[in-house]
This record gives sequence, structure tokens and C-alpha cells, in this order.
Amino acid sequence: MSGFPWLSLILWMPLLAGLALIARGRETGPSRSSTAWWLSLASSLLTLILCMKAPMESGPSLWKESIEWIPSLGVAYELGMDGMGCIMLALTALIMPVSIAASQRAGYNHEGFGGCLLMTQGTLVGVFTAQNFFAWFFFYEIALVPAYFLVRLWGGPGREKVSLRFFIYSMLGSIALLVGYLGLASAVGSYNFTALAEASATQALPEAIGQRLAWFDLPVKWLITLLFALTFGGLAVKVGMVPVHGWLPDTYEKAPTPVTMVLTGLMSKMGLVGMVKMVIPLLPYVPSSVLQATLAIAVFGLVYAALAAMGQTSFKRLLAYSSINHLGYCLIALLVLGQPSMGEPSMQTAKTFALGGLLLQMFSHGLIAAGLFYLTHLGESRLQKNLRVDGPGGLRAIMPRFAGWMGLAVFASIGLPGLSGFIGEFLIFRGVFALSPWVAIGSLPALLITAIFLLRFLQHVFHGKSDPESEQFSDLSGSEMALMAPLFILIVLLGWFPHLIMERINPTIILTIERMIF
Repeated sequence: MSGFPWLSLILWMPLLAGLALIARGRETGPSRSSTAWWLSLASSLLTLILCMKAPMESGPSLWKESIEWIPSLGVAYELGMDGMGCIMLALTALIMPVSIAASQRAGYNHEGFGGCLLMTQGTLVGVFTAQNFFAWFFFYEIALVPAYFLVRLWGGPGREKVSLRFFIYSMLGSIALLVGYLGLASAVGSYNFTALAEASATQALPEAIGQRLAWFDLPVKWLITLLFALTFGGLAVKVGMVPVHGWLPDTYEKAPTPVTMVLTGLMSKMGLVGMVKMVIPLLPYVPSSVLQATLAIAVFGLVYAALAAMGQTSFKRLLAYSSINHLGYCLIALLVLGQPSMGEPSMQTAKTFALGGLLLQMFSHGLIAAGLFYLTHLGESRLQKNLRVDGPGGLRAIMPRFAGWMGLAVFASIGLPGLSGFIGEFLIFRGVFALSPWVAIGSLPALLITAIFLLRFLQHVFHGKSDPESEQFSDLSGSEMALMAPLFILIVLLGWFPHLIMERINPTIILTIERMIF
């Protein structure tokens, strides 16, 4: 099975099929609009089979593909699957069919809409499996195109301005990232991510940067700071880190809700995956003052996002800020890996906890956020307007199944023990507290604030004063619940059996931490 280019198949099949649907661009009825869904489902099932057959190895050796692309520049088309890539491919396979099915149920029957989502699925596979920067950056940038048009053509009122802001922020971040990584590649002499990690592990990276980069005759410490700022800052835009999050709340609110499922559940993870591959090798050499300042910004950002969510009336905007808050925990987990361990085994163990929590939180947040936005879509389809925190109350008596599913998703987002949201956050705080106590303590208020604004939403919308209009709403159908069931089954399973994911990512975690020798 390993001799066949399986990764290329699950990458190019949805991408090219999406392009074909976009080129045809017909307005179809519900029966014919299922073409995109069947194609997505076929690709997703194959992806899940590959993930389940993946051996628990540390390197991206499984189904590795390598073809010379631009030999004169040393650029190759390289794909491979490691532990992180495995779980992110599985997440893509779980979310994309749900998003496409939800879009069809919402009446987005234009083939271009389904085609854009299929293209996005293909580019995500490329981002999560690419083993060198050029291939990674190619798919990273292509992913922006269908996302932009999905917001621009099918978004809500004000979509023109919102989509333009989304595009400008993304391009500025990409330019910064491109300059930063080209500097790193020039120093290392390779675009391959493994080469960068090995240069960091052998402590050859600072010397290489000093010898091969002569930017304005800057000292090595300043050059490393500049490369870190460009690379981390460029990727932080995609994650939505404060203060480069200006595009995110409006985009999540104005985009069609099935598209927002993909933006928050998957596309935000492209930035985090990039950080694991490109920023972690730099962290041991970033000046302590710069690292502490970046950590302070990250802590401020996640608390700020929680407070901002508390002030929202639109539930989609509330979830947008909640997403910034939850991914903020991933950012602090990543940044504390740069803290010196002084060779102490306890510090290395703490870093293992932090990185494991980061990867698990990425996967868990994708499931929970996609589930929350899917339920938001179902609620809005009945209300025929945006779901609001101060909207119709008493829905629990009228729509008990909807209330039950939403309650499960909300409590998972809060981090209730027994659900997947708890495990990732627990591991993150376990590692962060040992490595940098002030970061953990400074982030704790956000946990309380998150619980307050989400429980307040549940209290008002499901237990508050009922509205006469609410009595006409129908509860969830069997097909609607079946569609999201895989997401919620995993949310519960991972709360009790986190080893289902951890055994896949542990080799990657151990290898990454072992390379951070300082």
C-alpha cells in the first residue's frame, strides 16, 4: 500500500474536482449539488483509512513522496505524514463533509460554492503533509483563494469590505512569513523542515545565521529576533492572535456558517502547524526578553478575547472571540517551549506536557468549534436570522434535542472533565505552570470568563423567558444529528480515552523535544 502516492491522491482529487465544479459554475438543485459532498466523503474516507493504518513513528516516513520541482533552486514536491499530520488529516476528513452537507441544506447549491470547499479540502491536505517550505507555502497561499471567494460571493451584508480585510491581513502575514523563512532557508541551505530542525538540534543554526545572512550588519541576536518576529508574526495572523486578529470576528460573522466551520476548525490550524514546523526550531535561540514579551502579548490576548466575547450579542461573534481565546492557550504552550530547561528532566517533561497539550488542543478545538458553528447554523436556519445571545429564550422546552447537543458542545468548550476540551487545556497548564508560572497564573482568569459567557448564553437562550415566535420552531431531525454525530462521539471519547490521539502524536512530541537541546 505504501508504494502508491496516496497522499497526492487525497490532495489532488478534491482540489482538481473543486476546480472543475468552479469552472462549470452551474446553479443546481439539491439533488445535483450533492456531487461535492460525495467527492469530499470519498476523499475523507480514504484519508481516515490512511490515518488508521499509519504506524506510530516519529518521522514523516509513511507514504513519503518526493519529486524534484525546481532543481535549480533546490525545491522539491515533498509530502509525508507524521503524528501531527495524521491527526490534522483526520480532523480535515471529519469536518469537511459536514461543512459541505450543511451548505447544501442551507441552500448554497451553486457548484462554485461546493467547488471552493473541495479546493479548500485539497489545500489543507497539502499544508498538513508538505515537508518543505515551498510546497507548504504553495498550498498555504492557494487555500486563501477559495476562502476569499466564499466570503466575498456568499457572505452576509458588508461581505465586500470584510472579505477585502481578510485578504489584506492574510497577504501581509504571508509576506512576513515568506521573508522570514527565506532567511532561515538561506542560513540552513535547505527548504526542508527537517533540515531546519536538525540545524537547531546541533546548535548550528545561530552560527549559520551569522555567517550567511548579512542584513544591515546586524548582530546574530538581532537577526534571530528579526527572523522570529517575521515568521511567528506572519503565522500569528492566520491563528488570529491579538493584536493581528482584526480580520477574524467580522469574517467569522459574515461568512456563511458552513464556511466559518472550516475557517475556525481547520484553517486556523494551518498557522499552528506552521509554528510547530518553523518557529519551534528558532525558540532556543530567541533572546529571553523577546520571548517574555511575546508571552506577555499572548497572555493579554487570550484574556482580552475572553472579555471581548463576554460583551457580544451575536453568537457567531461570541464564538469568534472564544476561538481566539482557546487558540491562545496553544500559543502560550508553544512559546514556553523556548524556556531554558538547564538539562533538568523535570523541565523536559514539562515541555512534553505543553507540546502534547498544544497538539491535542488543536484537534479538540477543531471538533468543538466546528460542532458549535454547525449547531449555530441549524439554529439560524430555523430562526431565519442570526442566533443572538439576547435572542428568543426558552428553547429547551421547544427544541430539547437542539438544547442537549448545544449543551454538550458548550461544556466541552468550557473544558468540563470527561470531554475533550479538558484534556488539552489540562496538559497545557500542567506544562506551562512548570516552565513559566506567571504565564499560567495570568491565563487562569480567561478560563473563568469563558465559563461565564458560555453559561450565560445557555441560561438565556434555553432557559430564559420564551418568545411566542419560538413555539413554531422544529427540533433537530435524525439526519441532522447523524451528520454531526462523529464530531461529538470523538469529543466524548477523547475526554475518557485521550490515548487514542496521544499514541499517534507521542513519537512526534518526543522527537521535537529531544531536538530542543539547550
